[in-house]
Amino acid sequence: MTALRELKDTDLPKYRRSIAIKQKYLCGICGCSLGGVRTALDHCHSKGHLRGMLCSQCNQAEGRMRKSAQIRVQSTHLIRSDFIQWMKNLIDYLEHHDQHPSKVIHPTYDLKKGKQKPKKRTVKRTAKPKPTKRK
Repeated sequence: MTALRELKDTDLPKYRRSIAIKQKYLCGICGCSLGGVRTALDHCHSKGHLRGMLCSQCNQAEGRMRKSAQIRVQSTHLIRSDFIQWMKNLIDYLEHHDQHPSKVIHPTYDLKKGKQKPKKRTVKRTAKPKPTKRK
């Protein structure tokens, strides 16, 4: 088993450069060029392990997806205990249904326009303050 190595702040620029070279200066998720865009040295927030270089948009999306998904479920749910397995299941589910569509259209989808219907906005009415009586 390899011993853990903690990087110092002064080591970060050199490490970032070596990871970028290994990744051929491409984002580890979307594949965009890391040249001229804000980048992030992605790491696991629960264990600290460095994973790779990402464009800042993918780094933020990964963090937001994990956090927003985990926030809304019980602690016993798979998404909390094994987020990676949950994501694999999600991908399998989406790919299956993309390849085998049900041929039944949801009522919020507009077939004529070929897109989701806009949400009907309801106006929230705030209670008007009661007028004070003058004496």
